[in-house]
Amino acid sequence: MRIDHLTLRDWAHHDPSVPQRLVRWLMTNPGRRLFRYRAYGHLPRVPEKGGFLLAPGPHGAYADPFVFGLGQSRTQLRFMAKSQSLEWPVVGRIIKWAGGFPVRRGGGRSSAALEVAEAVVESGDGLVIFMEGHLVLDHDGLGTPRSGLARIALATGVPVVPVAAWGAKRARAYGRRWWWHWPRITVFWGEPLQFQREEAPSEERVAEVRDAIWAQVTYCFEQARVIARQPGGRPAESQQATEAHG
Repeated sequence: MRIDHLTLRDWAHHDPSVPQRLVRWLMTNPGRRLFRYRAYGHLPRVPEKGGFLLAPGPHGAYADPFVFGLGQSRTQLRFMAKSQSLEWPVVGRIIKWAGGFPVRRGGGRSSAALEVAEAVVESGDGLVIFMEGHLVLDHDGLGTPRSGLARIALATGVPVVPVAAWGAKRARAYGRRWWWHWPRITVFWGEPLQFQREEAPSEERVAEVRDAIWAQVTYCFEQARVIARQPGGRPAESQQATEAHG
């Protein structure tokens, strides 16, 4: 699919609510059974209205947007995708239809993606950004965060929702062969973070906000890992009330 003829406005104002509702209707129950999905943590998962940033970790599978989309109630989420994937003949159309928009690394091209991202959240939609910037497949932990999400958080002032999953990566990341591995995905949601809007934050301020967000993603990841390793994959008594299947 050619994407160079589309303007920033085209990407920013695309409405993916219909395909996302369809996918959720078709896949929620089968997906939960297939992935043995369980979610715990803060309720509500995301703000009930207005724009927000979803900061998931780790980025370990192409199905991650679906995994994190299961646990929240909003029907319109947008996400960044590498520009090459949007140029693939069939897959690119599906990604755009489902709410993706392209990001090209480096210089003004990356800045254009940030401009689209700011327009998306300021219009009242949720935006998913994997702070690692790429798939982390060679181990079972988190990668290294980049600063793009922090810049958007400071530019817009919208809430940032940290969330993490354990068990969503390929079997080899957990030291298993694929035919021995039936995924059991445990997701833990954190409390939304809020940062005051700043016109021109310093690089030190961006790094400070990035680290603050990533610290909460790391906390959610550790909680998800601990719960997944409990007998039966269930949390301690005090966390039971926060489990949700919506």
